Amino acid sequence: MSDDWEPSSMRLSPSKINTFRKCQREFYYKYIAKLPEQKTIHLFRGSLVHAILEDLFKIQFKTFKAWETGSPQEWILEQFESGWADKIDSQKWLWDVHSAEEIAAMRVETHDILVNFVRAVDKKLNEMVQWKIYKSKWQAWNSVAPKYAEKWVKSQKYNVIGIVDVVCNDFDGGTTLLDYKTSKRYGPYLPDDYYVQLIIYAFLYTLEMGDMPNFVGVSYLRFDDTFYVKVNQGVLDEAKDIIKGVHDLIKQKEDEEDWEQTPQNLCKWCSFHSSKDGPCDAEIPKWKPKGNFKPRKKYAKAENAVLSDDDIEKYMKQPEEEEQ
Repeated sequence: MSDDWEPSSMRLSPSKINTFRKCQREFYYKYIAKLPEQKTIHLFRGSLVHAILEDLFKIQFKTFKAWETGSPQEWILEQFESGWADKIDSQKWLWDVHSAEEIAAMRVETHDILVNFVRAVDKKLNEMVQWKIYKSKWQAWNSVAPKYAEKWVKSQKYNVIGIVDVVCNDFDGGTTLLDYKTSKRYGPYLPDDYYVQLIIYAFLYTLEMGDMPNFVGVSYLRFDDTFYVKVNQGVLDEAKDIIKGVHDLIKQKEDEEDWEQTPQNLCKWCSFHSSKDGPCDAEIPKWKPKGNFKPRKKYAKAENAVLSDDDIEKYMKQPEEEEQ
């Protein structure tokens, strides 16, 4: 790509890029045609949790003294109750999308995620002093509490923007970017879309701050576990190529038919699929097991066998008489 490269007129984000990579037709319906799509409780719950955790460190508990003398768990539950009433209970149409049992279960899950987050912070503060990593909780706080809570990063040159949930500094002065996830999607690996999202954050943060982060990671709030990507120049170049590649493909599109369909199992959840009364007629592929599975060999059924006393004496070693 030449130095006079220019982006498309579409301002991208990691979520837009991942949608484009997943299915160009969905991208068209969502961001070009801007068709209405069905929203679910998962979207509202995610927004609520992110907003509460942002204010936790950014507004309410900016210092260790505020954390130590305040009641972070009590505060976070107050925010949860008022936020749930405002953002979810007020959306009466959600009861047409989800059952009462689903909403009740989601409420319990969200409550537990927030409580566990506060307890995890306290656990880290205590253990870092107990294990003599730091001399005091005040010193540990500077490592546990984020430097930024919800950091906007953008580039006009590449016409892309992102929001990093947390920017942390470790005791060596290194920087780590974290993205909170509330979903049940979990495993000892990073899914491709999460990986792309993270390296784009690293690329934008480096451009804006002039400082390459050491790591970017996904924090699974439900499981209190985090997976990281080590950032280097190769990772940043990969992110840049992905951004530029999506822009270049967008510039080539004119008509709806130019935006390719990608039939996949995820189509059954897409708001724009015909199964959801949408305009997309992509044929959902039938599920097939992964790998090459061979049918099991059939063996003759075993029949019950009875051994006579003579057979037993023949095949079993008899103990000595004194051992009897």
